[in-house]
Amino acid sequence: MSLPEFPEKVENVLGEELEGLNEVVYVRPEDGGSFSLNMTAASILELCDGKRSRDEIARLLADSLPAGSAPAQEKISADIDAMLATFVDYGLIYADDAKPD
Repeated sequence: MSLPEFPEKVENVLGEELEGLNEVVYVRPEDGGSFSLNMTAASILELCDGKRSRDEIARLLADSLPAGSAPAQEKISADIDAMLATFVDYGLIYADDAKPD
């Protein structure tokens, strides 16, 4: 599986924040699949708009961390790629070869 350079969330995926639990539950209405993501993962998914590159998403995540606490950019990029691969597996973003025209 190859990751998309510009990840895009699958259409019709619905998210609902569970207040007080620091989680967002996403549902795919077409098959009823549901997934609970922590707030960081949910933030990454919401950045998957098909316009931002994987590198840009990694930079935005790094910029949101408290000064001096962010790991090296290479580590953040690797973590983003791992999360995107999970999103593809869950059917939350399009795989590089599965994005509709």
